[in-house]
Amino acid sequence: MTNHVAGAFFMRIVAVSLMLAGVASPATAQPLTGGERTAIEELLEALETDGAPGVAVGIVRGGERVFEDYRGLADLSAGTAIGPETRFNIASNAKQYVALMVLGLAAEGRVGLDADFRTYLPSALPEVGETITVRQLLHHRSGVRDVYDLWALTGVTWYERALDNDDAMALLKRQRGLNFAPGSEHGYSNSNCVLLAELVAAVTGVPFESHAASVFEGLGMDETGWRARYGDVVVDGARAYNKWDGWLENPSIANLMGDGFLYSTLDDQLAYEARVQGGEDALVAAAQAPGPDGGYGYGLEHDAWRGLERAWHVGSTGGFNAYGLRYPEEALSVVVLGNNAQIGVVALGNAIAEALIGAREEAAPTYAAGPGEVLARPANAAVVGAYEQEGGSIIAIVERDGALYRELEGREPVELRHEAGNVFAYATLADLKIAFEGERFRLFLPSQPVATFDRLAPVPTDAATLESIEGRYVNGETDTEIVIEHAGGAAYRMVKNGRTRDAVMVAKDDLRWAGYRLRFERGADGAVERLLVDNGRNRGVKFEPAAQP
Repeated sequence: MTNHVAGAFFMRIVAVSLMLAGVASPATAQPLTGGERTAIEELLEALETDGAPGVAVGIVRGGERVFEDYRGLADLSAGTAIGPETRFNIASNAKQYVALMVLGLAAEGRVGLDADFRTYLPSALPEVGETITVRQLLHHRSGVRDVYDLWALTGVTWYERALDNDDAMALLKRQRGLNFAPGSEHGYSNSNCVLLAELVAAVTGVPFESHAASVFEGLGMDETGWRARYGDVVVDGARAYNKWDGWLENPSIANLMGDGFLYSTLDDQLAYEARVQGGEDALVAAAQAPGPDGGYGYGLEHDAWRGLERAWHVGSTGGFNAYGLRYPEEALSVVVLGNNAQIGVVALGNAIAEALIGAREEAAPTYAAGPGEVLARPANAAVVGAYEQEGGSIIAIVERDGALYRELEGREPVELRHEAGNVFAYATLADLKIAFEGERFRLFLPSQPVATFDRLAPVPTDAATLESIEGRYVNGETDTEIVIEHAGGAAYRMVKNGRTRDAVMVAKDDLRWAGYRLRFERGADGAVERLLVDNGRNRGVKFEPAAQP
């Protein structure tokens, strides 16, 4: 597509008012003060970038770029410094641009946001019967499993393979289940944007990267784009590094499109931030809206910091890291792009924003400091056991020498000191209270929302029950097999695709290993009928019992 055609495309989109709630007024330029510039430069001087990979940092305020800085090397072997021409893989920060393309097609009437996405991509997920709308993909409320964690389940180390969208689609087409019912909750999944990229290609009739190039031309982002294939040269591309007893390169071998792997310069990213703040582009303005309940919107997280609304996203692929942060009420954007995994781009970006926004004397939110009703004190033995927060961590309550302790993996045990009735206080933080209420407990701290933990079924003690989950289990969606072997007590060996791992039973029929959770479901006769596996962003992948080979 020529520049002329690309420009015409965007002029049509900007003229469309369909589905827009309004366009913000243009921002007013606010140059940095001397004190602000000094504070930011001190943050950058503290980074270890001499002779090392580094970062590119920029700020847009009041619709104009007011700060740019480049530190470190884009290529250690060549000694090439990071500069305005350096292209970084911005990883998941690409998702906002995919959303923008879909919104553009919707504004043209070529895509219905509330239509099942398979209206436009009929071959996708043929084994999934539920309706999944385009909007649900955009807001990560589809329930579609994350393709990278599916690869991990199969034993594939995705970043060591030249995988692309065809590989991702082949795996997704085999899925018969979802993480949750579409629209019922939010669950971030890279698969959503892979599917959206394929949808864009199907609707436009041209390769996704080609359509994306035309859109970036219309945005004035001429140095931004996807590689058509692995091996294509990224002119002025940075190399990514991590440090393990010296610098090691993290090569970008995989080449998916939509969820990440977008190459861009700081200059282009700042140009887009200026467009966002300018408020004159109706399509870009629409893409800034939050999603349901004020949450994840169009490729952007939405929340608040000290009473200020903000939109942001983090991208991370190997040694590449990117952070884009917007404070709409302050007309402030901070962008940090890096090729050094040792530099925390989120902490750096937040520190820069705080230096510009300044201290805000906002009263911290106050939550309940304790239960509304104090119940009778339970016996220690009645509360000992493992408890789990929904979708979160497990806390064990143990008894030692007549006292109760909280145990949490990776942390020191903390004594729970009785305060009144069913309420105990943490010995290390008196304001942190725990109230035991039958088969659950609640945690209270005035500065945090109340957290509820439900008791898990205790680990069985009889050998027959412990051994009854042994066996071979297979999942046809991923060609993965798991063999479970009892190793004594609560210990098990998990052999996944030929590799042995140590697992532990934390509750009846509930094993854990690293990021994996294995739950066994039994029938009326007590026999194991299936194994459900959670790993990373995927939940409840079904494995069926199978005979030993």
